[in-house]
Amino acid sequence: MATNLNLAEFRIKNIERCEKGFGHSLDSWSVAEWGNAAAGECGEACNVAKKLLRFRDNVAGNKKSKEEYIKDLASEIAGTLIYLDLWAASQGIDLAQAVKDEFNNKSDEIGSDIKI
Repeated sequence: MATNLNLAEFRIKNIERCEKGFGHSLDSWSVAEWGNAAAGECGEACNVAKKLLRFRDNVAGNKKSKEEYIKDLASEIAGTLIYLDLWAASQGIDLAQAVKDEFNNKSDEIGSDIKI
């Protein structure tokens, strides 16, 4: 069962935690620094994905169970989304609208009537 997440409400809490929790204003990092933070989280998710492939390919080296790596992957993907939202916020981008527009544009491009 999917959990509903309102991106507008998330944005408010995300910025509030960034500023009050971390003492880090949106304008204290450049557009590139926010992007680097998001890319770093995504890179960590890719590293976990590499470890999950070891289960498929029967390659030694993992120190955790598959289930533990899946939890790690969820955490890293979530961290990526959190930074992506802050990156978008730092540039005044409505992430929910940008995702909707990109999804619908790609649907148009491939001739799909599936739209948000």
